[in-house]
Amino acid sequence: MKRLLFPALAAMFLLCGCKSIPQDSFNLATFNIRCPVDKSPNSWQERKPRCLAVIRKNQLDIFGVQEAVRFQLDDLLGDEFLFIGGGRDDFKNKGEFSAILYRKDRFELIKGGTLGLSEKPSVPGYKSWKTAYPRIATWGLFKDKKTGKQFVYYNTHLDHVSELARINGIKLLVNHAKENAKGKPLIISGDFNAKPTSATYQTAASLLNDTAKVSLTPHTGPVQTFHGFGRYVRTYPIDFIFVSDDIQVFSHKTDDTKFPEGFPSDHFPVVTKLKLKK
Repeated sequence: MKRLLFPALAAMFLLCGCKSIPQDSFNLATFNIRCPVDKSPNSWQERKPRCLAVIRKNQLDIFGVQEAVRFQLDDLLGDEFLFIGGGRDDFKNKGEFSAILYRKDRFELIKGGTLGLSEKPSVPGYKSWKTAYPRIATWGLFKDKKTGKQFVYYNTHLDHVSELARINGIKLLVNHAKENAKGKPLIISGDFNAKPTSATYQTAASLLNDTAKVSLTPHTGPVQTFHGFGRYVRTYPIDFIFVSDDIQVFSHKTDDTKFPEGFPSDHFPVVTKLKLKK
């Protein structure tokens, strides 16, 4: 049924144009902002205004970040955003965050937390399955202040070395999400460090829809999402946004904005426009 309906819905959307996008849609992204370890022209102090410009350009309402440390989050929050999430070393302020930032005039956080992707998910800093670093996911139950509708959102950064850690980590996340969502609309985003052909990707795709594939308008921007500050050309993405069937996807893009001074990060943000159906 889904395969039969999708072409018709896409055709209707294209015929009606942008005016068909409802007012209660929102812009969500996954954005690996790169930890603050590089020298000029890619130092954080130089990249910070570029990241802020990309956030403003895409009018983001809610988004997941990866590799962020606490002061980077503080730099991005401004007066508009709040965040949920803890550092991977102590589930508080130490280590990199996979935080979710959300516009406080649009969303209310009902509850949320940090989940360790290991054999001891409640133990901060615990490593399993030959992972290079402790890996975590941040989750939140949110209420849209415009509609009163609720949804559950998970954001993560899977290991870049161990395939076993990626596979077991996403399985743990998916199982936690299924139990936690309890029938509510569900979103999972992150830097998967995995190709679309991988078992890691397929685990998420077995539960949810890749927004790039179900968007009512064609994907725009490059396919690759990691570029290493322009050093690498790849033919596949490693950053993804997945949603449940009860979320409508209007658009999907990889934002490859480059400023005269350089890139915002070594990853391009992936941006999608969504609407909760229920």
